[in-house]
Amino acid sequence: MALPVPEIVQRLGQVSRTLEATFLGKSETVRLMLVAACAGEHMLLVGPPGTAKSALVRMFSKLVDARYFEYLLTRFTEPNEIFGPIDIQAFRQGDYRRRMEGMLPAGEIVFLDEIFKANSAILNSLLGVLNERQFTVGANVVRVPMLSCFGASNEVPNDEELMAVFDRFLIRLRSDNLDSYHFQDLLVRGLAHEVSKIDGA
Repeated sequence: MALPVPEIVQRLGQVSRTLEATFLGKSETVRLMLVAACAGEHMLLVGPPGTAKSALVRMFSKLVDARYFEYLLTRFTEPNEIFGPIDIQAFRQGDYRRRMEGMLPAGEIVFLDEIFKANSAILNSLLGVLNERQFTVGANVVRVPMLSCFGASNEVPNDEELMAVFDRFLIRLRSDNLDSYHFQDLLVRGLAHEVSKIDGA
């Protein structure tokens, strides 16, 4: 049963406050993440390593109680690592399927780090997933429950072959390091975040 609108607003407000209290200087990022998830759009975070991109998305997924999938992509990443391995037993019977439990096609919130470093086989499959919420396996088309995909990259791609995937990310945000003025607050919040992970283990 769907939640009443006032309760949804209240919960999203709590998610926002929790994230902003945990991650210093990320208010705009948090606000746009909520917009992306509510609108069913995808968001790209562009910036150097160490700016809490993955930690932020991971905690957001946990707070909204969504099935989560995360992966660091390289040009050597195989489709099996993202979309699930081939079901060998089914394949022996002439049926081409993937075992997708716990993989990207089963995720509601997805985080793909260094997304533009993936090879063409993965990027081409991602196009349908991001745009149509569909993943084709052999002759079968699987509906994907993805709410939002959050991508991360150190830089905006300038390769024409990557622009089709880049265009799927309607919301794009620069994620920079904080200056030295915020060092003490950043240290305190970082320690508190690590302690909370230990307590929750």
